[in-house]
Amino acid sequence: MDCSKCGAANKAGRRFCAKCGEPLERNCAACGFANEAADEFCGGCGAALNAPTTASDFMPSAAEPLPAADPAPVAGERRQVTVLFADLAGFTKFSSERDPEETHRILSRFFETVDGIVDSFGGSIDKHMGDSVMALFGAPIAHGNDPERAVGAALAIHDAMAGLSGEMNLTLRVHAGVASGQVMASGLGSQSHSEYTVLGDSVNLASRLMGLAGEGETVISPAVQSALPRGAALEDLGETEVRGLEQPVRLWRALSLAGDNLPGEALPFVGRRAELRQFHGVLESLAESGTGQVVYLRGEGGIGKSRLVDQFAAVAADHGFSRYRGLILDFGVGRGREPIADLISELLDLSSEADGEARTAAVEQAIAGGLVDAGERIFLYDLLNIPQSAEMRVIFDAMENENRNLRKQECVAALFAGAARTRPLLLIVEDVHWAHGRTIDHLASLARLAGERPIILLMSSRIEGDPLDSIWRYSAGASPFTTIDLMPFRTEEAMQIAEGFTDVTEAFAKQCVARAEGNPLFLDQLLRSTIGRDHETVPGSVQSIVLARVDLLSPEDKRALQAATVLGQLFSLDVLRRLLKMPSYDCAALVKNHLVRAAGEDFIFAHALIWESVYASLLHSHRSELHLVAAEWFTARDLSLHAEHLGRAGDDRAPAAYLEAARVKSRRFHFESALELVQSGLALAGAAAESHALLMLKGECTR
Repeated sequence: MDCSKCGAANKAGRRFCAKCGEPLERNCAACGFANEAADEFCGGCGAALNAPTTASDFMPSAAEPLPAADPAPVAGERRQVTVLFADLAGFTKFSSERDPEETHRILSRFFETVDGIVDSFGGSIDKHMGDSVMALFGAPIAHGNDPERAVGAALAIHDAMAGLSGEMNLTLRVHAGVASGQVMASGLGSQSHSEYTVLGDSVNLASRLMGLAGEGETVISPAVQSALPRGAALEDLGETEVRGLEQPVRLWRALSLAGDNLPGEALPFVGRRAELRQFHGVLESLAESGTGQVVYLRGEGGIGKSRLVDQFAAVAADHGFSRYRGLILDFGVGRGREPIADLISELLDLSSEADGEARTAAVEQAIAGGLVDAGERIFLYDLLNIPQSAEMRVIFDAMENENRNLRKQECVAALFAGAARTRPLLLIVEDVHWAHGRTIDHLASLARLAGERPIILLMSSRIEGDPLDSIWRYSAGASPFTTIDLMPFRTEEAMQIAEGFTDVTEAFAKQCVARAEGNPLFLDQLLRSTIGRDHETVPGSVQSIVLARVDLLSPEDKRALQAATVLGQLFSLDVLRRLLKMPSYDCAALVKNHLVRAAGEDFIFAHALIWESVYASLLHSHRSELHLVAAEWFTARDLSLHAEHLGRAGDDRAPAAYLEAARVKSRRFHFESALELVQSGLALAGAAAESHALLMLKGECTR
């Protein structure tokens, strides 16, 4: 967004220019119309600019814009993708009654609205077909919660039709279908024209579900339903015949992503006794000294940070704390919603739907009650997106941007200091790894306040992307700071989680526990996906979670990680460099992002499911090429690995290679290893002579 005063380019979501502090235009989430900074309602479609616009109550992102997708690799990849189809209800009759030029104008506004919503939820538009839109979530960039994003976008599209109908002076309704599954993602076309797209059964299914949806409805597939949050409001449509499928499919109608009909009981809270004892110690320290501190939970995605935060909040409530929570979301519609504004809104008892009048009344009540000085009104109005009077606007705009931000931090600190006079406070801000600079500065101010008042600032973050560096900790002052790094669950703790799934056998549960390696989210997804299925398959939901981390890598590092999977969980840098044809490549970025870790002179994947998920994303043809290069490398170094890579490449030389490797093992009296190699060779042998030689060696090894 370019500043109208100085022309500087600003990142999306900013309200004021980073160079000169000038108020910026605000683009409507529903239609994209550029509004003045102080406007409350969109001039293009009439939608509210200061409140969420989706029925699902999804809150806008406070994070930096999502990373731009790199161009699709020529070879493509296999990905778990969620596909959204949406079209206008009754379009054929609608278009036949209107002039083509008017129909074109209406469709253009429809596509503009839908495309903007899809983009705000982190999706990408694959194509427009007639009055239909096909959108992708999970390609070319995965986010780990792409089914949730797709359903959120569908619900937001339905909501946006009201404003668009008013603008166009007609009634517009939409059918939507959402399906998830494994697809082939790549450039497709000819030498003269090629574009990125996906191919797979989920594309066809999403289109069919759109056709089954009524006006204003979103119908979702079983894979999407199983991946949604437990609080999603869904209507079970039962077994439904879907054209093109042999068997009926159980379908659901999505109503919202924040409802009351939980599809199942929440998983039991297990373990974390040491962490709970630490938090009890923090509360006891505050009771003795009268001042609080910062508690910082860190861990990889899915390790259980949110569950532990909820437990901490419950413990604090039992000790008489008032609790306030701020949200940092990495996607959503509308302008960025600040977690600091969430904290203030909860303190002032404002709901997320509160209009400008209610917010104004709450601020005035806080001032009248002595919670904050009247001089802070101008900053509270800005923080809560309350339209300022002409006089206030003149004063606010005249300030230097640095001074304006500093005064807002002081205002927030004064507000919570006032609230802490009556009872201790627990301020919760989760997912700090998605926070941008302004929020980080506010958190430093609150951290300083915690060391002076009976306040605990509880934050959580993933280890990768942790923004609280040494500079931030210096700016947070001398407040006590407790960092709790969450480790994976022990086997017995993971089994307690698995026991909550009554539809799985004990054998299945143990297999899932072993594969999850202590990550509760991976375990949950494995248990849900393996019921009645091949337990060796990587669930699509797990692959999406992993690829969301992988897609943040540079193209070079992503290619290196993909190549490394061909070598197995443990690999050496020398052979990886040979696969990449990059003699100087190092794994620093892969280690920094906690995808691999050093194992002596070699490297090992940080989690088996990371290895499995990335390997599953490789095209079979690309896998074979890499396995052949690896086989060549190991020819004079390790005959067993040479044979294995030939076998995985589907090369005709594999049976002979297994035979030779088995002979070497047998000469060294390693008969068990030799027999394993013989069995692998027999599984691939085609010619009778190959089978005969392998069987003869098998007999020699078993004499």
